[in-house]
Amino acid sequence: MNRSFVRQLSHSSILCRPGYSTVNPVHHLVKVEKSKLKPGLQNLLLPADDIRSVKFKPTEICQDRVADYYNNTLQSDLLLHFYDHDAEVIEGNKRRSWGTDSPYKVYRSSRNPRGGTRSTKNKYPITSKNVPEIKSVVVHSYNKHALEHPWLNISTRLQLSVITNVKAKRIFNKSNILPWKVRVGRPCGGKVELFDRDMNQFISTLTELVLPRIRAFKGIRFSSGDKNGNVSFGLTAEDVQLFPELENFQELFPNLNGIDITFKTTAQDDSQAKTLLSAYGFPFSKE
Repeated sequence: MNRSFVRQLSHSSILCRPGYSTVNPVHHLVKVEKSKLKPGLQNLLLPADDIRSVKFKPTEICQDRVADYYNNTLQSDLLLHFYDHDAEVIEGNKRRSWGTDSPYKVYRSSRNPRGGTRSTKNKYPITSKNVPEIKSVVVHSYNKHALEHPWLNISTRLQLSVITNVKAKRIFNKSNILPWKVRVGRPCGGKVELFDRDMNQFISTLTELVLPRIRAFKGIRFSSGDKNGNVSFGLTAEDVQLFPELENFQELFPNLNGIDITFKTTAQDDSQAKTLLSAYGFPFSKE
């Protein structure tokens, strides 16, 4: 019997017999001599942490003082303040049923809670796992003059971006109010939601540089709050001028607008939220 060979791509085998590869792959073993790269590609030789490298990614070079203050000091103090060894879950004011004797209960929604129209959440005891903290800060600005002069909408969003270091989003009207020339879908201001380091930097700027310089500011109203741990207050256009990002460049922002600031927290009621904010240096006033 003659043994005939059949050439199949990169391997040789005897006819009617399973073959095996005789050529080892070498493409992944070839070393590229980067020292011989042309001058335009020399930046590829730099390490990724070198600012001249194309792979360089800028990172923060300083510590977050506000975050360190909460993690090292404030969190344990709040736990000590709110902890109750005998605390139990407090049921919230929920919506009620119409009972079993009403013939219309199938077609009706649940009854309103006792003493109000809005249900409340359950209040759980404070432990090491649910210590109140600030989740985010929302900075919102509504400019009514932007309805007639659209270019003011750009300056309003630019104002928010400068003082928060985050690009502002446009907000639009949701209703038609003819006397105020409000139309659905028209841009009327901007909004920014801050998290983490940007949020902490904004809080530090407020408590250390802006609020102490407002002569008429006595504190956040004690009645502010939505009973779910969120607190809001506002600043006028004169107060916004005190931000260091705007104070030295007022000629670039001739049409400043007031802002509304909302603190979103994990607190279960307004008292916990106000205690948390007061620990950051925000005063409260009953007037």
